[in-house]
Amino acid sequence: MTLLELVTFLRDNILDDNGGEGVDWTAYSDSDFDSIQLRWENEELVTNINEAINQVYRRTNYAKDILTFDVVAGTRGYTLPAYVTKVTNMKLANGKSLVEKSMSELWDLQTYNTKTGTPEYFIPDEVSNSIALHPVPIADETVSYFCYRLPKTKLSWDNKDNSPELKEEYQIPMLNHAAFLCYMKDEANVLDPGRAATFSAMFDREFPFTSAYSNIRKGRTSNRPVKYGGI
Repeated sequence: MTLLELVTFLRDNILDDNGGEGVDWTAYSDSDFDSIQLRWENEELVTNINEAINQVYRRTNYAKDILTFDVVAGTRGYTLPAYVTKVTNMKLANGKSLVEKSMSELWDLQTYNTKTGTPEYFIPDEVSNSIALHPVPIADETVSYFCYRLPKTKLSWDNKDNSPELKEEYQIPMLNHAAFLCYMKDEANVLDPGRAATFSAMFDREFPFTSAYSNIRKGRTSNRPVKYGGI
């Protein structure tokens, strides 16, 4: 489905928010939103859809990738792209695999802050989305790593014909989380915790939390799809 088809389905079949018969809501932007009877702007629906897609990725470890970063001699820590959610394996350029360790496992080493050499361990920090290497590298090189990630680009209302990087069978169930976010909007004519809870439960049944995501989430703080035939 394209973004336009997703927003149309969300408005017509889930939110019942299309401005009434004969209204072309697709032509309106946030600058003239008040001139028609819509509770949600097109742009905010797209924002909620993007977040719903992110939730599917996080909960199901949907996308796997092999990425690289350049290691600089004398530098221990490296910030990963914002779309990386979890690193599971890492290799030096010569093919040597690094062993994953937690900071608590290495903190008591007397040489932790001083030892230099060829890295043997990588220490992920999923809160700051960074990686530390130990020992501190003494040579420049390129490191490759296997990871789970979010979409690399977000959907935008400026490009309505784009489609999400998400299986079609997941796309309609994904909209339940977008609807949850819509009904949690803190405005008098929109906020509806009861309906929000209903859509949240529907999304949870389709995309239950993985244990890995649940642990990250704590640290930081089924219906089948309906086939859509087009507009």
